[in-house]
Amino acid sequence: MYDLLIKNGTLMDGTGADARSADIGIINGRIAAIGDLQNEQAGQVLDAAGKVVVPGFIDMHSHADNIILGYPQMESMLHQGITTFVGCQCGHSIAPVGGRWEGSQALFHLMDKASDKLFPDMYNKDYYADTAKILPLVEDEFGFSPTWKTMGDFLDEVDKKGLSGNMIVLSGYNTLRLLESEPDYPRPLTCREKDKIKGHIREAMDAGAFGLSTGLDYAPGAFCGTEELVEMAAELKPYDGIYFSHWRKTGLRAGTPKKQKKIEGIKEAMEIGRRNGVQVEISHLSNGFDIFPSRDDYMHVAAAERTLQIIDEYAASGLRVNFDVIPNITGGTILMSDLAAYFRPWVLYANGLSLFIRNLRHPDYRRQISDYIYAGKYFTINPNAQPDWDEWMSVIQSRNSGYMGKSIHEIALEKNISSLNACFDLMMEEPDIKIFMASHSMNIHAVRTYLRHPLATVGNDTFVFDLTGSLHYDPEFPRAKPNPNTYCGFIKYLTELGMPRMEDSIQKMSGKAAEILGLTDRGFLKEGYRADIVVLDLRNLATNENYVEPRTYPSGVEHVLVNGEFVLKDGTHTGKRPGGTIRRQTR
Repeated sequence: MYDLLIKNGTLMDGTGADARSADIGIINGRIAAIGDLQNEQAGQVLDAAGKVVVPGFIDMHSHADNIILGYPQMESMLHQGITTFVGCQCGHSIAPVGGRWEGSQALFHLMDKASDKLFPDMYNKDYYADTAKILPLVEDEFGFSPTWKTMGDFLDEVDKKGLSGNMIVLSGYNTLRLLESEPDYPRPLTCREKDKIKGHIREAMDAGAFGLSTGLDYAPGAFCGTEELVEMAAELKPYDGIYFSHWRKTGLRAGTPKKQKKIEGIKEAMEIGRRNGVQVEISHLSNGFDIFPSRDDYMHVAAAERTLQIIDEYAASGLRVNFDVIPNITGGTILMSDLAAYFRPWVLYANGLSLFIRNLRHPDYRRQISDYIYAGKYFTINPNAQPDWDEWMSVIQSRNSGYMGKSIHEIALEKNISSLNACFDLMMEEPDIKIFMASHSMNIHAVRTYLRHPLATVGNDTFVFDLTGSLHYDPEFPRAKPNPNTYCGFIKYLTELGMPRMEDSIQKMSGKAAEILGLTDRGFLKEGYRADIVVLDLRNLATNENYVEPRTYPSGVEHVLVNGEFVLKDGTHTGKRPGGTIRRQTR
């Protein structure tokens, strides 16, 4: 007798094979049988007639580990079919905890409280805060206190609390480098510091981490030389661990960074893997070449194809290399829909949006802001680094219908003023005007080109939230909101950016990802595998994507099982937590 029978469904098993009609029998959290089970008995029966039954999706690039203990039910992931995520990306891991706390966008509102000053200077935010100051705020906000000194301690704490889905972790190199070299982290490491960091990497791998991640556009990762990274990645070899890399793309994100040769950053990641004989995962791949004018669709696709050609050459030489792609053109983690949020430093120092807007009446105040921005000192809007910034920023909500759908560039031309003055005028007319800015350095055609490559998987590059929590938002101090991918990125991939065959799209989000990670009991609908299963209503599958209020779940994800238990049933979370950490398996 089965614990659960899923009957009459159309199976797409994660291998890419053609869909087929079959039943699934589950015992003790695993798939016990697949086939014609119509006459079998079960404690529960789910009739999946007219629905598609697929393996649980694997998010290959996530920052959910940062606040997972605050959202252990993983609502925003499960509602899009994600049952497993790979966290601790971009060099940032929540363990071990040292004297300085690494800020993430999910905690910026706490970082403000934890710092004596809102910024170390007016314009460029400090990513780090005194750990002793921020831990009480984290506990008050999220209900947990991150005091663990090792990755193993963190993983044990997660399993003690339980998750509704599954988590895979990496050792974050930025975190380790900060731990051992702060406060003077821009300098080269000493031999003693290197030895300590290597010890941390080994501890994390012994505890069950799957590899090492780097974030080379953030401090202190931006200050690492290639030889340092080669030396540290060598620690992965005995474990057959994976080197995950947020490669050098923008440079340190303050002011105008030194212009990066993006393709060299991608090559560097692969060279580190080649020199150590370790597997490489290129994080959130985008174009390895700059394009100007930046709105040329043909050139974006050409840049994508050339980038992929170079990766293919490394793969053909024997390197085990794959990459993940964010399924949108807005990047991951956060989205700023309020135009005023792009001018947040000035809003903060005016003590709120109302006074900031009032100050915009003065031409000399506008000139002060414009001079600073045009000098290339402000990374968020930087005409030196991104000359076409105003063409990518468009109005999506306004009480003036004449602005709707127009770019800042177009509005500025109509008004015969500069683009910054157009921004100032729009905010004076309508302080809460909403905009959309594509910030992912490529267009949707390039994104689709990457996602359809055989080495590609999908990664949302977001946190985990529910519908009521998430980034705090005060209309007087507008800031970022969760990126819509937080709630619907995988459904966006399926409905807008996937492969020509649905079976192949499912394979990328499940079986392909599992194979890259070396998982031997997840990612496929196979007998003996863990029953991480999603039931989709393809006829009603929709992202419900919303750039103004992103906290909206998609439609069509009806049921989700983790380890054989319903965590989502009829679109409603059951409250169960049958998941937890997945520790590295010997390969």
